[in-house]
This record gives sequence, C-alpha cells and structure tokens, in this order.
Amino acid sequence: MFFVEKLIRRTLLQLVIWKGKTFDDALKVVEGLTGLWKVRNAWPCYDPKNRILERVIRKPNCDIIADAAAKRNKLVHGSGNEGQRVYRRALPSVIAALDEIKQAFAAEYKYYGWRGMTNDAGNRI
Repeated sequence: MFFVEKLIRRTLLQLVIWKGKTFDDALKVVEGLTGLWKVRNAWPCYDPKNRILERVIRKPNCDIIADAAAKRNKLVHGSGNEGQRVYRRALPSVIAALDEIKQAFAAEYKYYGWRGMTNDAGNRI
C-alpha cells in the first residue's frame, strides 16, 4: 500500500509543478493533503484535463486501493483483527492495481512517480 500511495502522491506532485508551482510550493500542497481521500479530491485541480482520479486510473483500481488503505488503517490503529490471511489474499489485487496505475500515469502524463521530476519546460528539477 505504501508504494501505491507514494506513486499517486509523487505523480500529483509533478502535476502541481506542471501547473506552475515551484517544487517547494508543490511539496507543501501535496504534504498538506493528509490521507488518500484528500489527494483524490484535489486531483481535478491539477489534472491537465480536470479529470477526477477515478477517470485516470479507473474506478476498480480506486476501489482496491481504498479497501487496502482502510484495512491498513485498521491494522495500524489497532482496530482491525483480521488475520494475516486476509492481507495475503488482498496483496495480488493491490499489486495488479499498482501496475495498472503506473501504466495509466505513464500513458496520461508520461510520468508515474519514479522518474526524475521535471518543470513545465521538461527540464529536470
């Protein structure tokens, strides 16, 4: 789950930079978005076509990520008592969603959170 959220946040960071913010200002924007839902709600503001995140990465992937995030949060905060078996069953779908999200970001933005960041002119920052 960590890698999925990191990929989404890094891609959003790049989108914020492409909208004209400096790296430092973009970092403040993204760091201020605590939780995956806040990132999701901010997405249309920075997507070049003002699309919601679900349109970019497909709703089934969003559902998988939301479910995994909820399970992770329950586990971290001690309210989840689901066994390790439940998490092992969820892992293949999370990994598949991660691959699809990476492909969607690469196709849409030519960036998916793991390459060097660029400014709007395409120069590395």
